[in-house]
Amino acid sequence: MTAVMQPRRIRIGGLDAIEVYGPGGGPGEAAVGEGPIAVILHGYGADMTDLAPLSQVLDAPPGTRWIFPNAPITVPLGPYWSGRAWFPIDMAALERAMQSGSHRDLSGAAPAELDAAREAIFSVCAETGRPLDEIVLGGFSQGAMVATEVALRAPQAPAGLVIWSGTLLQEAVWRPLAPGRAGLRFVQSHGRGDPLLAFEAAERLHQMLGDAGLEGRFVGFDGAHEIPEAALDAASALLRTIVVGAAKEGR
Repeated sequence: MTAVMQPRRIRIGGLDAIEVYGPGGGPGEAAVGEGPIAVILHGYGADMTDLAPLSQVLDAPPGTRWIFPNAPITVPLGPYWSGRAWFPIDMAALERAMQSGSHRDLSGAAPAELDAAREAIFSVCAETGRPLDEIVLGGFSQGAMVATEVALRAPQAPAGLVIWSGTLLQEAVWRPLAPGRAGLRFVQSHGRGDPLLAFEAAERLHQMLGDAGLEGRFVGFDGAHEIPEAALDAASALLRTIVVGAAKEGR
């Protein structure tokens, strides 16, 4: 799908971001039946440019506005090379787990920086000028964890949630919050051979959300830490269900 305007860099919610409009949309336009806003969060070590090409790939409703924010934390990746993160990762623990062929159980993890990340995305959503029920939240890996955190803690449910290769964090907090999002549509994908985040933990997250009444689709695939075509297709299908703006009145 071809966007009607080139990606541009903006400042929103205190974060740098890339903004793209799909066909039928543009700054200042408010057409009847305009598409939703999709706020998509990159993973650890990447930046706002990493997932921006998905705006050209996903089959979203006409006029969809895409926002790809930069995470607030700079992390060194090598000499003269850095990326961004929503919260720090214990790299030594990650390497030990990978060397032993195991995975870290993050269900009890509650990174202190997650609060700041959540509030930043709240601000991004608020500054779009659109209600949360017209905003789809999504992300990959660490970005998916933050998107889930925001969806569960937001003052109202978003229009949808996309969890690409995420996992269950702070279960003691998320589990009691989840029933408050009953009916929220979401898509989740995970690779059975993911060396970073366990497939079983992803299944556990999906089960928790489903038990709480959220309406989800799980895409398991024979791959690693990635976003395969089947996961993109599932996200596109979710986006096409979102009806916003004046078109809501005719539903």
